[in-house]
Amino acid sequence: YVNLLGKLIGETEKLQNNPPDLIPQEDLAVRHILEYLKPQTKEEGGLLEVEHISFTEGRGNVIIRLQGSGDKCLSFVGSHLDVVPANGDVWDRNPFEMVKEGDQLFGRGTTDC
Repeated sequence: YVNLLGKLIGETEKLQNNPPDLIPQEDLAVRHILEYLKPQTKEEGGLLEVEHISFTEGRGNVIIRLQGSGDKCLSFVGSHLDVVPANGDVWDRNPFEMVKEGDQLFGRGTTDC
């Protein structure tokens, strides 16, 4: 999981959302999520149905379905891939790169996950 988190943090500079100057490119993060989930997909013998959808080019989302065993439905999941802008000049470390120091992680979004 930490490896995936590092990849996602590495994309956050291009996920900043402040139009018209900064338009997030969520598909940059989506590709890492799809790669991470691939071994768990039905196509690979797993249990997950994974779908990449886009209503606007480059701004995709991931839908994950897991079949239950009963007649009840569980719905959830909310997350986002875009971020508000960050000025790296005021950070102690590069916000767009995950850094591990001892048992601590630093980088944009480490506390979101």
